Amino acid sequence: MITELALLRLLPGSAPAFERAFASVAPLLAGADGCLRYRLVPTLDDPDVYLLEVIWRDLAAHTQGFEPSDAHARFMAPLEPMLLSEPIVMHLPAGEPS
Repeated sequence: MITELALLRLLPGSAPAFERAFASVAPLLAGADGCLRYRLVPTLDDPDVYLLEVIWRDLAAHTQGFEPSDAHARFMAPLEPMLLSEPIVMHLPAGEPS
């Protein structure tokens, strides 16, 4: 398993609309082959910054399966107009907590 973290910076004041849009397309993410679970959380530091955490079966499920897919394009289409910049995405190896 791997964890994808995506830092999403929104246009100021667009958080409520972003959350509604995300809820409408979340089934595309949840239904992606290899997506085990996800959560979208607003940061406590800035109401216009969210963190999307996705647990994938493996890196390929995300980068070779979901990313180039039509489902990903449909997932991002309603979200992109509310993003201030490109998401900052990183992948972390699965590990046991210390």
